[in-house]
Amino acid sequence: MRIDSPVEHLMACHRRIEQRLDTLVISADHMGDDRGAAMAAIRRSFEFLDTSGVLHTEDEETSVFPRLRPKLSDAEIAFIDSLEAQHAEADTVYQEVKRLSGQLENVPDAVQRYRVYAERLRSLYRDHIRAEDENLMGLAARVLSESEAGEIAREMRERRRTG
Repeated sequence: MRIDSPVEHLMACHRRIEQRLDTLVISADHMGDDRGAAMAAIRRSFEFLDTSGVLHTEDEETSVFPRLRPKLSDAEIAFIDSLEAQHAEADTVYQEVKRLSGQLENVPDAVQRYRVYAERLRSLYRDHIRAEDENLMGLAARVLSESEAGEIAREMRERRRTG
């Protein structure tokens, strides 16, 4: 995978994350009519989120946020702090979605509980991604130098080679 523009890559990844989150929710609706296909779709979404989704968060928290912080106002730093807190909250909800998915085949009320958590996860990410798309990407474009963007791109490529 070529990563020429880290900001564009992160935004494209947002679209893929949103698709997987939609799949997690929609799959709950199909547990009654095609449980096998629904479970396969859920597993594929987890595979993506556990690999590319994790890398995406590492890209932000390890490569982008630390380079932004020294150049931001207090309010902008608070915004970055809120994004990191949202990552942690979303991960907690995601772990519950995964746990509940293990009960979908044999616990009678698991589908409803799974759906509630999957919808909560999707909602958290919608708000989070919107904030990143509308604010973080603009901050990055404004304050990161071309050489810093190049360093971030190199780190992202390396992370994918070793991950």
